[in-house]
Amino acid sequence: MNASLSNQGMLRRGNGARIAMLLFVCLVSMPVQSSQVLPGVEVECQDSAEQIDSSPSHPTRSTYFECQVENTSTVTEEIEMQYNGEELSVIGPSPIILGPGNSQVVTVQARAPVHMEAGDYDSTITAVVRRVQGVPTGALAQSDSDDIVLTVAPYTNCNVFDTPNEIKIGSDRKIQFEVALDCSSNLEGSVTIQLVLMERDVVDSGDYAVKYWPDGFEDRSPPCEVTTEIGFTTHYCTFEADSKSTSLSSLNTCLAIQLDGEEEPEFCSSNLIKIEKRLLGFGSTGSMGMLVPFLLGILILLSSIVVWKRVS
Repeated sequence: MNASLSNQGMLRRGNGARIAMLLFVCLVSMPVQSSQVLPGVEVECQDSAEQIDSSPSHPTRSTYFECQVENTSTVTEEIEMQYNGEELSVIGPSPIILGPGNSQVVTVQARAPVHMEAGDYDSTITAVVRRVQGVPTGALAQSDSDDIVLTVAPYTNCNVFDTPNEIKIGSDRKIQFEVALDCSSNLEGSVTIQLVLMERDVVDSGDYAVKYWPDGFEDRSPPCEVTTEIGFTTHYCTFEADSKSTSLSSLNTCLAIQLDGEEEPEFCSSNLIKIEKRLLGFGSTGSMGMLVPFLLGILILLSSIVVWKRVS
């Protein structure tokens, strides 16, 4: 019986020695394994994103750019993406999971608040390894960042929001009225505006051969210089034009805005303005109707004939 107990004790001591040896081998090999699974990540973003339009008429006021995220380790990683754009709202996907040595292109959106001032703005995209093979990295978390400069483009947009619906012109064939302009800008400065008379029927028909200054009208407006501020502003300018046309037909017209240095506009920014030729009475500028001088001429001629007959 004592021999049996002795044998069992020897077996236990032998097993304990084997377990201790295995633990030693594991401890010795741990630094080597840790060096093989050290997390790693790299991120690189394109540096040519389109400019951002911060005007209230733009549907998104945003731009998009791409960043490539690469897992540089030999194990699967869960990577948290961080987006920082100062005054811009910068968003993108997070987290992403990448296998060993794999990469992924993420699409990032940068959005500006309405009327954001024109200029360059810095943005930083950061990738942080949060898990390796599903295990939190903790103090071993690795990260990489890339900076990109995003540009908010300058803009000034103006629209006509108050004009007469109908203008009656007389024998001077002259148009003159005040125009209220509603402007939006992300700049502080001044801009010169020209009001362009267009034939509305041509525009509405879908004919892209826009007809400017119909019926021979020519611009006689005084200079209209608008001082812009960041946000909405209201301005008033005088529109004046005249024509040498002898046509008696009415016109459906509208006004378009051409900013200094820009091409001629293709679309109207005002309501319909009907121009009617006043045959009798007075026009909008106080001139007599278009037939009044003709009738006066006839009366003078008839009077002259009567006087001549009496003298004869």
